Amino acid sequence: MQEETLPSGTVLHGRYRIERVLGSGGFGHVYLAIDQVTSQQYALKEYLVTGSSGQEQLKHEATVLSQLHHPNLPAFQDAFIERGRYYVVINYIEGSDLTDLIRIARQRNEIIPIVRITSWLRAICDAVMFLHSQLPPVIHRDIKPDNIRIMPDGTAVLVDLGNAKASADGARTLFFIRHQGTPGYAPPEQYPGGSGTDSRSDVYALGGTLYFALTTHEPPSVSVRNESMQKGRPDLPSLQEILANNPPEESPEANAARQFRLGVTKPSKPAPRHSRHVAQLGTLPLNILNQINYIIQKAMAMRPKDRYQTVADFASDLKKVIAALPAPPPPLRPIDPHSTQPDLPMLYEALQAAKENKTANTADASSTSSMEPASPTTQPASGDTCPRCNAPLASSASYCPQCGTSLNNPNKNNTSYAQIHKDISAEETMLVRPQAQQVIAGQRPQATPAPKPPATTSPSSIVPETPVPPVSSQVRSVSTPVPRTGSTATQVPPVSSPAQQSAVQSQVQLPPEDSDHTPSSFLGNFQPGMKWLISALAVLIVLLVILMLFIFTLMHR
Repeated sequence: MQEETLPSGTVLHGRYRIERVLGSGGFGHVYLAIDQVTSQQYALKEYLVTGSSGQEQLKHEATVLSQLHHPNLPAFQDAFIERGRYYVVINYIEGSDLTDLIRIARQRNEIIPIVRITSWLRAICDAVMFLHSQLPPVIHRDIKPDNIRIMPDGTAVLVDLGNAKASADGARTLFFIRHQGTPGYAPPEQYPGGSGTDSRSDVYALGGTLYFALTTHEPPSVSVRNESMQKGRPDLPSLQEILANNPPEESPEANAARQFRLGVTKPSKPAPRHSRHVAQLGTLPLNILNQINYIIQKAMAMRPKDRYQTVADFASDLKKVIAALPAPPPPLRPIDPHSTQPDLPMLYEALQAAKENKTANTADASSTSSMEPASPTTQPASGDTCPRCNAPLASSASYCPQCGTSLNNPNKNNTSYAQIHKDISAEETMLVRPQAQQVIAGQRPQATPAPKPPATTSPSSIVPETPVPPVSSQVRSVSTPVPRTGSTATQVPPVSSPAQQSAVQSQVQLPPEDSDHTPSSFLGNFQPGMKWLISALAVLIVLLVILMLFIFTLMHR
């Protein structure tokens, strides 16, 4: 029966305050605790203690664990008995379990590089070899992906040393009696009736961990393997078989067409899908793939004598595979959602990346500017100059390189700016003289320009200039426009003869209508009946607005 967890805020041993539950199992629970003396976080593992040997067992385990100091192992802090339960206090390792990383990669169909996985296993081998080098040797006996923590900086740490025992004492520990290992990772000798565990038992568990990390599948348990051997079938699938059983990758359109066909019942079990993580095994050279498969098969041999006899031999072959693989990518940075500390390495990397990008952009800009003089330039065409700053322009330039003025001229290659835009400051000005007569609204006055002198003149053809009164009979009556501020009236140049007057009238260009100076032009375009209707509508709208304001005032009194 599973024991109830301790509530948050419970203080144990007078200093460790329980924050939350990290995990539970058949042995008990693991809590995240805060040391009220040092304000440090610790993992507090709880066990049930039964019998009179609990005190002696506590002293033995505390002595063994306190001697273990390795970068890939959690540091032991304390051990005590309280409320009939046994507690071990170790450093809290932030990060994610290897099991969680592999399962997330499988669900998202992502890849964890093989070189990264083998590097993690190589680091765990260092920790296990350190345990085996103790006097007497310490056997972990519960190596599995759940007990391998990957820290944010990519360091692999082997946790859960509560099941470890000193193999030379000749007796099984209290924890071994309560926990016999995990199926798939525990060798046959670790089960009841077995020959007993030694260093080769941890080799078996390391092989099973490597198998799971590469295939995303749990290794078969001892009972399943024995049943397969009795039927004459392979007891442990090879990497080649798993790679061959990986479904081919299909496009999203093909998957949608297969799963959502009209009139076909969707199968109760989803069809196996392609695993990109497993498919990366197919990218390895054949000799490297065979070497990895040989390491797993030998490490997980059913008989201890057929396995690697030491973890050092297993690590040596694994190191050869790592050397043949490509260089490892940057370490994975799993994010712990329960972490209360900032990820300083990640912040530092982000700042360094931003600094490098800024430096690269500056270098690119300087190299581009230094290369510009060396590039061939187009000589400016003769006569092409900027109308604003008179800087020389290239024949195909769309803007001035000196002042930035836009040159919207599609025919600039053939015609200069000065040729297109003529200077009209020297030309004569045409003015419209306001008429004093009553005119009809909406009509425009006609301009009377000054006559241009003939190209060639002779003394006999020169007509003396005489002032001519305004020709009111030839110009239609117009309304008197409102003069603008600052405008000045000038006299109309004289007209020498009726022939010249008719020629001038044929060349007159009417200026655009200025609605600002004809306030009655809007209603002037309507018939008298329409004017009355518009006026009536305007009065009606004003009355409606007044009525609404009156009603609104009455409602708010």
